[in-house]
Amino acid sequence: MRTIVSICFLLLGFFLIFSPQIEKKFSDSKQDHLIEAFENLGNISVHEEAEMPIEVQANADEEKPALLEGARGIVRIPAIELEMMIFEGASESSLTKGIGMIEPDKEFDVHNVGLAGHRSTTKGKQFNRLDELALQDVIEVQTESGTYEYEIVDTFVVDQSEVHVLDDQKDALLTLVTCTPLGKKNPTDRLIVQAKIKTIN
Repeated sequence: MRTIVSICFLLLGFFLIFSPQIEKKFSDSKQDHLIEAFENLGNISVHEEAEMPIEVQANADEEKPALLEGARGIVRIPAIELEMMIFEGASESSLTKGIGMIEPDKEFDVHNVGLAGHRSTTKGKQFNRLDELALQDVIEVQTESGTYEYEIVDTFVVDQSEVHVLDDQKDALLTLVTCTPLGKKNPTDRLIVQAKIKTIN
């Protein structure tokens, strides 16, 4: 019995000693994931076009389920005539197909949800007109669980390492992220557009 108690105390001691390191490793891993997502935005060459994103259609072709794998919804921004599919994650695969949801486990009406997109050199494609948005412009996100309307409250530029812009806040937010300036090869800055939730339908 004493041996079991001793082992339990020993294990508890190891846990208390190494718990901060384990927590830090988990936190660092999450930060690395976010930084990688930010960096992926600058990997497209300014001289090559991104593959054509999936067009939003009312009657989707049943023969294309693979193209919609990981689809989370649709983002619409009337001010810049944007309508694109949202896919889980911000891998190059997701960013090639459409807009990437950086942290897929977040909820639109609860958290600060980050959406990443390339700035294609084709006018009107992907996030290349994000810099035209202004305060109070509306962003709509349609998912299987509902439609969320956001109002833009801030736009600014950060270094690609400043992933704190995706931290959750008191209000539910939508944070759009893309590389900047448009046309620069492998830019290290990111244009951020943040919007606060207004209505849920």
